[in-house]
Amino acid sequence: MEPVATAEHTTEDSPITRMTTTEAKDNFEDTVNRVADGEERVILNQDGKDVAAIISLEEFWFLERAIRKLEDEMDLEAVRAARTETETEENISLEELKKELGL
Repeated sequence: MEPVATAEHTTEDSPITRMTTTEAKDNFEDTVNRVADGEERVILNQDGKDVAAIISLEEFWFLERAIRKLEDEMDLEAVRAARTETETEENISLEELKKELGL
């Protein structure tokens, strides 16, 4: 198991361990216990590629709430943009549209 440090997080800030899926399988109970206790997060590597992560349930629910909040904010921004777009366009009545289309 190899500790991972990124530009945003260091091992001291948030202990992240990288291991192969085989290592995780061989040490499953110990790995789950360390993650559940908040001792570390695990990035799983398979065939030389990072494929998954193991995080505590507390962190999972935190991320789930954060994702929902961001999605709601993105939806709200899309609604605002659509409203702004329609407010700046020239609106015509149904009668005027029918007349333009020769209906």
